[in-house]
Amino acid sequence: MEEKKQLLPEQEYRAWDKAEVDERMRTMALLLRFNGTGDRRILEEVFGRNMDGVIIHAPLHCNYGDSRVKFGSRVFINYNCTFQPAGGVEIGDDVFIGSDVRIYTTNHPLDPDERAEGKATTRPVKIGAKVWIGGGAIILPGVEIGEGTTIGAGSVVTRSLPSRCVAVGNPCKIIKRL
Repeated sequence: MEEKKQLLPEQEYRAWDKAEVDERMRTMALLLRFNGTGDRRILEEVFGRNMDGVIIHAPLHCNYGDSRVKFGSRVFINYNCTFQPAGGVEIGDDVFIGSDVRIYTTNHPLDPDERAEGKATTRPVKIGAKVWIGGGAIILPGVEIGEGTTIGAGSVVTRSLPSRCVAVGNPCKIIKRL
C-alpha cells in the first residue's frame, strides 16, 4: 500500500466572521476555566457532548469546540495539546495523543493582502482508531491517519498516512508497515 498523498477537501474560511469570532471567544473562556480547574464538566460544555471515555489533561488549547472536534471512545490526550479545528478534527476510538501535539486545519494565503482581509481555507483532519501520536508531533491540514498507525515524537505530518504503519520525521515518512 502506498502512502496517501492527497489532502482532504479544502473549504473557504473567513476568520473574522462575527460567528467565528464569537465561537472562539466562548471556547477560550471555557478552556481558561478548564485549564485552571481540570473540571471535566467544562469540557462537555466546550465540545457539546458527554466526555465519558475521553481523558484530556489540562492545559488544552483549542480555538473551537462544539461539533468541530469529534471524539471516539477511550481517547487519551496528554498535557499541553493544541487543536485548531476550524475545518474539523475527527478522532477515532482508542487513540493516544502525546503531550504538546498540535493539530491544525487552517491554511492562510501566502499573499499578505489576502491574509489581511481574513481569507483562509480549511481542510479537516481525521485520525483513525488505535492511532498513537507521539509527543510534540504536528499534524497539518487535510491529513488523514489510518487505523493503527503510530506517529513518532516530534514528527511533522504533511501528508495522509495509511493504516498500520510507523511513520516518523520532518516531513513524516513511513519507516515500517505492521
